[in-house]
Formats: sequence, structure tokens, C-alpha cells
Amino acid sequence: MRSTSGAVLVAAGAFLIVGAVATPLTLAPALVKLPLDQSSVTISTAQNATVLDFSTLSERSGVGLTAHRAVRGDVDAGNADRTVFNVGVRVIDDAGKEITLSTDRVALDRRTAEAVACCAEDINGTPFKHEGLTYTFPFGTEKKTYQYFDNSARKSYPAKFVGTEELQGLTVYKFEMTAEPIQISEIKVPGNLVGSTEPTVTAGRYYANTRTLWVEPDSGVIVKGQEKQLQTLRDATGADKIKIIDATLTFTEETQKQQAKAAKDARGQINLLTGVLPIALGALGILLLLLGLFLVVRASRRGPAATAVHADDRPTTDQPSEATAEPVEEPTVPAGGRHASDRSEP
Repeated sequence: MRSTSGAVLVAAGAFLIVGAVATPLTLAPALVKLPLDQSSVTISTAQNATVLDFSTLSERSGVGLTAHRAVRGDVDAGNADRTVFNVGVRVIDDAGKEITLSTDRVALDRRTAEAVACCAEDINGTPFKHEGLTYTFPFGTEKKTYQYFDNSARKSYPAKFVGTEELQGLTVYKFEMTAEPIQISEIKVPGNLVGSTEPTVTAGRYYANTRTLWVEPDSGVIVKGQEKQLQTLRDATGADKIKIIDATLTFTEETQKQQAKAAKDARGQINLLTGVLPIALGALGILLLLLGLFLVVRASRRGPAATAVHADDRPTTDQPSEATAEPVEEPTVPAGGRHASDRSEP
């Protein structure tokens, strides 16, 4: 019985050890992915911004801005390998007046977070192929340079690792990306707005941005984001003549806390699958394996168990043992009595 129990424990222990090895290698990669049903809203604010009032075609300074970005996953368009995000960004001033509005649709590899060509991706309704990272970093972010996509410039730029910081109770990696001034569109405006004597001219709209991202490396979640954005109208010589927007937009404190919680939750799941669970399975497997081997070895040393002798199997003879030297006594006649074979005389 002990050998059978030992063999069972050995098999169970071996199974758990294999599970401990397989969990981080197969189960974790299958489960640690970008979600299909992503749903989040981040808010950034800027103080003392400068914006162009298109109704009066004049600059306004000292303006407070708020940018709302909503990210929603298109579950039906996603699968085991990709997730699809629909994104809307709306910037308003402190009076609630809309400054800019943009939309984006992008498909991402669920493991690497890299953009993939798929699923009718577009920018502001116009089909466009994204490249590099966007909206998130990969699981296990490294201290290196990544290509990060800029929607306004419609191209990716190097996001360089510049250091490590503590933020919202987390150790985060800091990345910086610089988009040099690039023309993103043309606008017809009164000539005097850009120093021309013509009644109407076509002026180039130029965009530049310095983007800083603080990333929790295990989860790839962007805990804090900041953009120093400048958009201008240029004259025919290429000189900036008027600002459309000049602002530094930064995640609010509440958004940073929200993002930090998301990073902690994701990191906890990753640690469970890659650390806690394999260690627990391995420790229990080794314990069962050793206990099972102990029982098997012990049973083999004891040998087969002796056969029990039942009462019915014992000798039934009433003869005394020949080995005894004691004489056999005859039955004693009670005092005053006589042997059963005696007969009385008449």
C-alpha cells in the first residue's frame, strides 16, 4: 500500500514541477496580452497657453486648456493576436470652447504593442498606416529607444530612454521624443495674417512637439504623459507668423493615479503568472516528489508482509509435546471416592 501511495505522490509531484516550468513559458504568454475590451479616459491640462481664435483670427494668450482622450477597444475586430483601438481626442479651453478635435483607429500587436496594418486603420477618417508604438509600451519595456507614432505628424519618431524616476509609488522609465517642425496642412487665410499684401493666401500649418512619457516597465502602461506642442502658420519665406496653439499639456494628478493603478493591477497579474504561481507549484511538486520517493524506498526495504495465521489453521492434536520431560498425570480420584472401574464387594 505504501509503495502505491508513494508512486501516486511521485507522479503528482512530477506533474506540478512540469506545470511550474510550463506556466511562465506557455500560460503567461497566452494570458499576458493587451486587452480586447480596452476602455479608458485620460485628461491632460495646460496653463497659460496661446491659441488662435479662428472667429477673430487673433491670438489669445493665458488660456487654460483641457484635453480629453478616450480609448475604446473594438472587440469584434480583435483576435488572439491583435487588438483594435478607436481613439478620440478633444481639446477645449477654460470656457468650454473647442480648440481641436481628432480621431484615430489603430490595430496593435497584443504582445509587442507595435502597430499592425489591419482593420481599416485611419486618422481623422482618412486611411493611414501606423508604425511603431502608440498609446502604450510593450510588456517588459526595456531601457532603449523605441519608435513612437505621432498622429499629427503622421510618422514615427525615436522615443529615447533618458532615465528612471519614482512616480505614484512606482519605478518608471522616462522616454523623450522630439518631432521637429513639419508641415501638416495648408490653410487659406487673409494675407495680412501672415504679412502678405494679398487678400487671401495659402499658409502652411507647421507642427512641432516634444513628448515625454513615464512608463511602468513591467506592464508598459504610460503613467504620465506630457506634450510641449507648437502649431504655427508660416509665410512664404518659411517664417512663423502666428501661433495656432502653443501649450504644454500634462496628465492631471487624478489621471496619473488612475494609470498607476492600472499598471499595478497588470503587474500583479504578470507576477502571479511568472513568479508566484510557478514557485508555489514547484515547491509543492518537489515536496510531493520527495515524500513519494521516501514511501517507495521504505516499502521496498521492508519486503513482503508476513502472512497472518488464523486460529483455524493451528494444530488440533491434544498430545503433549515430545520435547517435554514432564510426566502425564492421571486424573485424581476425589477423596472418599473411587475409580469409575472399581466395583463394590458384596
